[in-house]
Amino acid sequence: MRAVYRPQEEPTDERDCLACDILAGRQESPGGAIYENDYWAVEHSVSPVLLAGFLIVKPKRHCEQIADLTLDEMEAFGQVLHDTTNALTRVLRPEKVYVCSFGEMGKHIHFYVIPRTSDMPASGREVLRLMFEGRWACSDEEAEEVAVRVKAEMEKVASRPTE
Repeated sequence: MRAVYRPQEEPTDERDCLACDILAGRQESPGGAIYENDYWAVEHSVSPVLLAGFLIVKPKRHCEQIADLTLDEMEAFGQVLHDTTNALTRVLRPEKVYVCSFGEMGKHIHFYVIPRTSDMPASGREVLRLMFEGRWACSDEEAEEVAVRVKAEMEKVASRPTE
């Protein structure tokens, strides 16, 4: 079983940052990297896994404010988010995919990509509450299986010619 990350206090820079630790290979997410480009990385959330398919999209450089992203990073973000949500939708067939960003405990900007399936409430607030209470917690192995499938879908998208 993978080690569970528990921040001591609020991270203040990349030396005490879960996102940077994962990017540097000091921590591992189930299934490893799903996708990377020059600016962004997509991975499954780490242990304890709150929901199979709960993905994290984050910049590869340590950045704590959305306003500090470069124009190149912002332009690349749209395509990454598009491809990530489409791949996740093809794999899990959720009713909806939520995307949100909260960054108080982990200062490194990151975006949650959360599939809401038909057996979950049709309320983003309720989904978040129940998810963080562990209602849909799963094993690392279940998360890894989803991550591998999403990665395969994203590789299909990357190999298609652009229009």
